Amino acid sequence: MANRIFYASHGVSVGGTTVQGAQSVSVNTNFDLEQVFQLGRLAIYENLQNDPDVEVTISKVLDGEPLIWSLAGSTGTSIIDNANDRTTVILGVGDDAQSVLVTASAITMTGMYVNSVNYTLPVDGTFTEEVTFIGSHKSITGTVAAPTTITPPAIRRRQNYSYTSTLPAAVAGKNISNITISADFGREKLYRLGEFSPFHRFVNFPLEVTVTFDVIAQTHDGIAVAEEHDNCEGSTFGEEPIDIYICDSAGNTDYQFDLGSKCILSSVAYSGGDTGGGNVTITYTYITYNELDIVSP
Repeated sequence: MANRIFYASHGVSVGGTTVQGAQSVSVNTNFDLEQVFQLGRLAIYENLQNDPDVEVTISKVLDGEPLIWSLAGSTGTSIIDNANDRTTVILGVGDDAQSVLVTASAITMTGMYVNSVNYTLPVDGTFTEEVTFIGSHKSITGTVAAPTTITPPAIRRRQNYSYTSTLPAAVAGKNISNITISADFGREKLYRLGEFSPFHRFVNFPLEVTVTFDVIAQTHDGIAVAEEHDNCEGSTFGEEPIDIYICDSAGNTDYQFDLGSKCILSSVAYSGGDTGGGNVTITYTYITYNELDIVSP
């Protein structure tokens, strides 16, 4: 029996494929309890256990290998294509005295839906992906193969952001220090008589997709807001396309995040530059709905 579990003695697979470059995995099981009491007695009548929620969150570095999103989806690359896709997630645990994972025990979670995605492209550190799955089934079985090695340079960092990306006018040409792309699917359960577990977890459309750009300021935020007084007039910013590319060391694009052409500025935040010597950072947040197409190797 293992004395402990650390990074080398556990691994995770999605859709039957080991997640390469996995950095962390967490599994939370929540039992939805419903209390029933009765007249004439203080003690509880029955503590009903409804269907559980099994939530798995996995993060990985971008390393030229398939994204977790790609391993989970079987229909296409967009959030619309994969809205109803379900997959199997397995967490395998091995001996802490082994140099590579040899599964000794595992838990298998079937019928798992993608519930949220988050991509972070920082100027410091590695580019990362984090995906959360939600489902209702969990069994003590399964196995996970050990991940393979890579040929350096493979880990995507700041130099792998491609200048061919399509950015909104307020951000284009500026010193970007961080990009974050995120979407929360907000899934809700559907039940039918005769079955305990939900037969479907649907995406709660319209689905908001957010992309945030942190910029090292060289001037003010450049965003003018005019108060309109004339009849039938209002203040609005135009819709813009956002398409972010990540390339390998040879300059070939291998990851793409396409948010379509209807992204609109949601907020601008100017902060920093205090007497402690820090730089001013301007954060531009854009939102769109129902459009996010993710392509990986």
